[in-house]
Amino acid sequence: MQVNAANLYLLDRAGQSKTNGIFTGYARANNQRLAQLFDRTLNSGTSPVQGSQAVQNAQGLNPPMVTTISPTRPKVLTFEDSAFLKNYRNNMLDLQTAAARVRSSEAGEGIPVAMSADPTVAEARGRMENASDQYEVTVEQLASGQVSQSEPLSAQDPLPTASGSLRLETGKGKFSFFMSGAGMEDNREMLENFAVKLNSQDTGVTASVVEREGTVSLRLENSAGEKGSFVVSGTLQKRLNIQETQAAGEQEAVYTIKKNGGEAERHTSEKNTVELDKGISLKLKGEGSTKVTAASDILEGVAEKLSLLVEKFNSTRDFLSRNGENRQGVQNQLRRMSNQTVPEKSMSLIGVTAQKDGSYSFDREAFLSQARRTPDLVSSIAEDFSKGIQNIAQRGMRESSGSLVGPVEYGRRMTETQQNPVNVLSTYSKNGVHNLMNFYAAGVLMNLNV
Repeated sequence: MQVNAANLYLLDRAGQSKTNGIFTGYARANNQRLAQLFDRTLNSGTSPVQGSQAVQNAQGLNPPMVTTISPTRPKVLTFEDSAFLKNYRNNMLDLQTAAARVRSSEAGEGIPVAMSADPTVAEARGRMENASDQYEVTVEQLASGQVSQSEPLSAQDPLPTASGSLRLETGKGKFSFFMSGAGMEDNREMLENFAVKLNSQDTGVTASVVEREGTVSLRLENSAGEKGSFVVSGTLQKRLNIQETQAAGEQEAVYTIKKNGGEAERHTSEKNTVELDKGISLKLKGEGSTKVTAASDILEGVAEKLSLLVEKFNSTRDFLSRNGENRQGVQNQLRRMSNQTVPEKSMSLIGVTAQKDGSYSFDREAFLSQARRTPDLVSSIAEDFSKGIQNIAQRGMRESSGSLVGPVEYGRRMTETQQNPVNVLSTYSKNGVHNLMNFYAAGVLMNLNV
């Protein structure tokens, strides 16, 4: 049988019709995919000859559909982006290390923690470089803030009647109180009740009763070593004649330190929190002497590691907050770090509190107090807390470099691209049987249409 051009044309048309009848749905979708690929080829710098041929080959296909594709990543990172990626990686690794140390079997070993023999004189915090070091601390005088005090009243005068309003204006705001001595047994009880009421709010001022030679006075003092002042006013201020007796910062702390039996060194400070040695802080509490040595308590070591973990978490979060603008991966990690790893009630048992800004605070005394009562429970919570933070850091390490230095819209555009049903490289076309059927259909259509 002779086959001429007309017969070939009819056979070709018949083949197309039959194929399109069998692959109606697949033909339309894959024609769109092929058109998109041709369009992408033209836009990626194809030579004029190749581009012309591609246009000819694409004739007869449906017009290409406009889709959102992922942004082109820079081939060379800027110096700033390279430095950021390095710092980001180091922060995530350090956070993982700090979390792993809390859960290590020797959590309380190998950490010489500073401990004061008499916490009423001074409290020590920090790690000692050498476990054999010993310090002898003598506190001669504490730094003081502003002091305001009322006139002395006879301590045992019956049926006191002093009452009225008392207003405090401090660095923390303005506070108003109304107090009455009606029904009190004597002036001592009256002033003690006034002090309790004033201390019920966080004003930054501490109220106390001073008793001398049968008289009592109401004493108001801001935090020791603070230079800020406060103002007292109101009808009760006038009736008790509360006046400033010492200005803020007028009295400095005076203390001496003797290390390992050496020569004593005398120091002064405007504040009561001072540096004992490298990595060790000292909070002066009262006059007297105390010794600071390395702690042998395992719980002290665990507390130190928890404290270091919280500090590292906060510093890492601060680093991300300062560098998170217009960076999708950083925003993702900040959201992970905002999720609590254990319930708030459980965190309180290990002395950890979540702050409004997403950071954590650690109360060493609360941890030690609870740990000595229920060591197994505290150990379990501390392990869950640290493990959660370690997992967050590990997930942060899996963020791609593109998302860490790319714009915030990077993640959204990538998601749109992966879910686009007509993109041959989308997630849809990579799923098992769909992948095979799509590419088989694409092969048949290329044979028939090209």
